[in-house]
Amino acid sequence: MKAMKNNRHTTKNLITKAILASMLATPLSAYAEDDKSKVEVLGFEVITVTAQKRVQNIMNVPVTVGTISAELMEESGSVRLTEMDKFIPGFEFGNEGITQEGVSMRGVESSGISIGGDPSAATFFDDVYMPRAAQNLLFSDMERIEVLKGPQGTLFGRNAAVGVLNMVPNRPHEDFEATIKATLGTDNLQRYELMANIPLSDNVYLRTNYINTSRDGVAENISMPEWNHNNKIWDAGEVAHQSARASLLWDISDNSQFQISYDWDDLNQAPPMTIGISEYAYGQGDPFAPKVENDVVGGAETRDMTGATVKFLHEFNNDLSMKYIASFREWEVFARRDEDGTADLSRYFDTINHEEADIFYTELQFNYETDNINSVFGFSYSKESAKQLTHIGLTADSAARSITASVNDLIKAGVADQLTNTLGGNTDAHAAGAFGEGVTFDSVLNAIYQSSGFPIESTWHAEEWEHTLNTMGFGDTIMTAIGMPGQPLTAGVVTATGDATYDIASAALGTAEIFGPSHSGSFWQENVQNQGDFTNWGIYADVDYMINDKWSIIGGLRYSKDEKEFSWLTEDNSFATIRPGVSNLIFPVVDLKAKDSWDKVTGRLVASYQVSNEHMVFGSYSVGYKSGGYDSLTPNTQAFKPEDSVNYELGYKGILFDAVIANVSAYYNQLDNQQKGIVSKLPGNLRAIPTIINIDREIIGLEIDLRWNMTEDAQLGLVTEIRSTDIYTPSFYNGEGTLIEEQSTDLDAAANVTMTLDWVLDLGIGNTNLHVDYVYIENQNDQEVGLEEYKKSVDAYFIDTKNLNARFSWTSEDDALEIGLWGKNLLDKRYVYELGGYAADALGVPQGQINRGLEAGVDVTYSF
Repeated sequence: MKAMKNNRHTTKNLITKAILASMLATPLSAYAEDDKSKVEVLGFEVITVTAQKRVQNIMNVPVTVGTISAELMEESGSVRLTEMDKFIPGFEFGNEGITQEGVSMRGVESSGISIGGDPSAATFFDDVYMPRAAQNLLFSDMERIEVLKGPQGTLFGRNAAVGVLNMVPNRPHEDFEATIKATLGTDNLQRYELMANIPLSDNVYLRTNYINTSRDGVAENISMPEWNHNNKIWDAGEVAHQSARASLLWDISDNSQFQISYDWDDLNQAPPMTIGISEYAYGQGDPFAPKVENDVVGGAETRDMTGATVKFLHEFNNDLSMKYIASFREWEVFARRDEDGTADLSRYFDTINHEEADIFYTELQFNYETDNINSVFGFSYSKESAKQLTHIGLTADSAARSITASVNDLIKAGVADQLTNTLGGNTDAHAAGAFGEGVTFDSVLNAIYQSSGFPIESTWHAEEWEHTLNTMGFGDTIMTAIGMPGQPLTAGVVTATGDATYDIASAALGTAEIFGPSHSGSFWQENVQNQGDFTNWGIYADVDYMINDKWSIIGGLRYSKDEKEFSWLTEDNSFATIRPGVSNLIFPVVDLKAKDSWDKVTGRLVASYQVSNEHMVFGSYSVGYKSGGYDSLTPNTQAFKPEDSVNYELGYKGILFDAVIANVSAYYNQLDNQQKGIVSKLPGNLRAIPTIINIDREIIGLEIDLRWNMTEDAQLGLVTEIRSTDIYTPSFYNGEGTLIEEQSTDLDAAANVTMTLDWVLDLGIGNTNLHVDYVYIENQNDQEVGLEEYKKSVDAYFIDTKNLNARFSWTSEDDALEIGLWGKNLLDKRYVYELGGYAADALGVPQGQINRGLEAGVDVTYSF
């Protein structure tokens, strides 16, 4: 009975650690990380973090930070950031794919597709900066995840305008331990994890881990395109991802440590999900149909990534220590996806993002600590090289459908000219004078245009093409050219003569872009090749000065310098080899280079007051910065502007009534020139493409994290935020080609709430625990600036998120065996997100992503 009771309290302490860890904000003195990684708060052992590059008691740290502990990852069954963001207010991680998603902090997110830009929130793994496509990792054998909110330009510098995500893997240590874990679940989920920590000698330790995850998709892909050759046809949302890590730690002496780590990541799975939400898709508008028809050529998402990191830590004396980091990481990313979500040859559209990149990162950091001073200062440098190929793929059939839009525009322009001549002008006054008060020129134009049988859907429809040719006055010319002068041009003639009517019209108009249906099934590809070399360096100092046992003040400064060289190379489309003279539909032919640099002094000033051992309040002023950059798909030697962020914050951390752990912060953030990714269709373009605009934000928010120890064995948690945002958006064209005028928009925060329950149950045998979390997120998609009409018709795009998740686990009395039963989305709610796509407007085929339904499974862990 005593052993059982001890086990029960051991688990309770683990839960308490997980709860308290959500408040932590403490990082790394250069040396003795293990010795200083835990502190005492009211008798509880609390895990510290390394977010501020120094070791401090969490209750004294004046920073708004959230942490996800290893225990919370285990109890919630989380292995990716998309499964963990619910536990930290103001933090989100995207769902679109492994290689093209990124961090959102307090409603600020950045487009992740272009190598010419950077995220607004910096991501670090094992103290090393991680660029775009390297951020989204599988988590195995992690110590914790830390999220610092608000500008972190002083200590982290690069691209930390709105916050920092800091991922901390477990370090090798002197004790032997090993685990093997298997997780099985619905949709044929199979996940296997291995970990071993092996002391090789008295002062050399090796830690290795491996994780392999596979899972079936959410919808069966029944498309069998003949052009796919022997490439695998993936189901929508199918998963295949594995990674491994090995780390060697050498305790050189009592004062020095050396660590070397190697990371490997292999992703080879279905492309980012494409669920067709149009009448031409398999589900005919139903996003939750059990099957899809994604006919993309060689669709897949892959990433081959390796990284090596070296650390040297040395303690000179009791006051001064240092840490040196050097890391090199390289990766190749390929993502080819279906953009139309149909098997309709005349609506085929695919995209490729192919990136090869590497980054060298190094940092030298010193920590100086006395009774009343805790300071950190240092230097960091990174050099990144990247190549990106962005590919747009169509069939000649879908290209012809797009070219039809130009023909419609040409017809409408002719009607407009005739109407102008008739009215004597093209103003609303001219129209009102001829047709009556209130009548506009555009309304008359549209009425005449539509009554004339336009717009047509495709020039390849014989009836529509015959009507168009006769309307344009080409009927007699064509019939004479084919040897039938005086006869009317009919749809039957168009069909019987094949490409003849198209070639004659093409010659008459002087454009090769009008071509006939004999080209059906041929491919039309356009590519943009980008290359970038990016250098960043910074020097920083940050001093925490304890004025007395109540008051402390922190002041820090950093100077950052960024240099970017960037190029665009676009050549003629592939269809030009079949039909010489056709010009690109989307990307202009260019060979362009650009270079620019930016620098900035950022800093912070923080004052804190320790009311008592249980209560602390703080106020801070901080400045963040993100360098300018280039839009990879829109050649322009004029770089977009750097982001500047200023943040004012008030916070409280404390333990109320000896039972409630509270972490509350209120903030005001002004973010200028946010680099916002949109999909835009410019005048004269047949396709909408992703591009960058600069917007301004003013954000006022309140974040609350409460953990209540109801009893010795049960804890409740509440995480929520209130956020109001004023956004200034310059004028832009949305994905439908509609001009959205410049405007200011007021957004209220969605009612985002996460509630958790952790309960240690005494069942009389072994050790049992129940974890439950419920997530509610109010949908705000109806507040999108420039919301397209097709989105408004998809009801599931505007549904509030309500997710209930749970895990019940049993551990043997010797802690060797653990069995967990888990369920996610237990309410079986279905949602549509990331709705749109580059083919949504020109081809009438929006697509999106959906979540899985109810998920359930079992996991078994054996520890040696």
